[in-house]
Amino acid sequence: MKKIITKDNKFLFLLTIFILFVVHLPLFYKNIISADILLNNYLYKGYSWEISLGRFGLYIVGLIKSYLNIPCIDLVISFVIISISSILLIDLFDIKSKLNKTLFILFICVSPVVSATLLFNYCSIGYLISFLCGILSVYIFYKVNNKFSKYLIPIILIVVSLSMYQAYLSLIITFFVIYNIKLLLDNNFKYMEFFKYLICLVIGVILYFITMKLSLYVFHISISNYSNADKIGINTLINIPDKIIDSYKFFYNYYFTDSIMKNTYMHNNYLNLLVFILLVINLFIYFYKSSTDRKNIVIIILLLLLLPIFLNSIIFVINDSKLQLLMSMSYIMVIVLLLSINNFKIKYISLIILIFLLRNYLIQDQATYLSLEHTFNTYYNVIDIALKNDVDNINKKYIIIGEVKNNSDINKRNYGFISDDSIFWDEYNLRKIAFEKFTDEYFGIKLEFGSEYLYNKLLKNSSNDLIYNYDNNIVINLNNYKKNS
Repeated sequence: MKKIITKDNKFLFLLTIFILFVVHLPLFYKNIISADILLNNYLYKGYSWEISLGRFGLYIVGLIKSYLNIPCIDLVISFVIISISSILLIDLFDIKSKLNKTLFILFICVSPVVSATLLFNYCSIGYLISFLCGILSVYIFYKVNNKFSKYLIPIILIVVSLSMYQAYLSLIITFFVIYNIKLLLDNNFKYMEFFKYLICLVIGVILYFITMKLSLYVFHISISNYSNADKIGINTLINIPDKIIDSYKFFYNYYFTDSIMKNTYMHNNYLNLLVFILLVINLFIYFYKSSTDRKNIVIIILLLLLLPIFLNSIIFVINDSKLQLLMSMSYIMVIVLLLSINNFKIKYISLIILIFLLRNYLIQDQATYLSLEHTFNTYYNVIDIALKNDVDNINKKYIIIGEVKNNSDINKRNYGFISDDSIFWDEYNLRKIAFEKFTDEYFGIKLEFGSEYLYNKLLKNSSNDLIYNYDNNIVINLNNYKKNS
């Protein structure tokens, strides 16, 4: 195993942290929250929920952090993990060009998937440890010669990765397949190594399920029915044909529609298409220039045709699992493959297209942060007005219904996901908890939320005013925000 702590890699490490800091600076000093983040920020002890989802590794991270979520510290730790992961990827794929190294680091730093992960500060460290462990499992398997370490450590890393976030099973599988495509291109592919890692992966997954079941038993928690995770079994096998079709649908939706990430307004759909065209052209040039074995070419083409299945592998394990941005880290590997073979004259055309895509990602990240900040400010201002109007009757209960629709031009430019959502959930108990936590944390006042009966009643029949009194309750109807602003 060659030395990885080199002068160049130290520079790349610092460069990655610097770019991450600049791009995601708003997360350090602005109020950028969503419903999930509001309910779980600062002091998060809801790990029974995470354990019920099979993410018992997050509980261990929580213990180490003493359940505290301090955004600035969590972000710095996350940046370090991302930087280490980036260097491992560059080293394993032997990306030599300084231009391609820089492009890859930029893609990691501005990727909406990474941004979405950093937003969820209460579990971002765990998710990124999962990312790092998934990469390390392949890296160590192919770079370490000691047989004990070569097989045992990757299995342990796979268990750790899945214990943090099972969705990254797709990342591990995609990373492994794309690395083997690179080996096939260079005529360095070894069938026995391929199948040995697959065996390690299967053992790792089985050990994860055993450990997950043990964690449920130890903590006396039942597995959650979220996404029908409690129904893994024969139905999973029966649904494989449908899952194959779904994987191709998710692939199409991720790159060419607005259902997973907003693509059409910024024309990412066209840029993504050009990226795939460039990938195909680069591959054919690589076939010709590097004299890739014909048998290897056939295998590469087959693996690329199956790429959507690898990218969405998790849906074959968890029933009713739907792809969303936070689960899409595996899609970064497509850019890794492109940059690892992008060494020919066409690289200048690739550079132009990739720069446009990077520019769009950067705009979408910032627009997302601005959208979330705008939503926070709106809720804060409306509640502040209600409190000022009720200065003499602070013991009254509050009811907040509806939500503020953010339809600004900035909103069109964000990457979607949680940036368009309300800070308060619709479901009564969650809205009650969120409102009381919001006013406690940001106003320093412990307010009570009104009854569920009244909340449901006002949902069906409420005043056209933004703020009004009803049955000794202060009602805030956010649906009327635009009418009264």
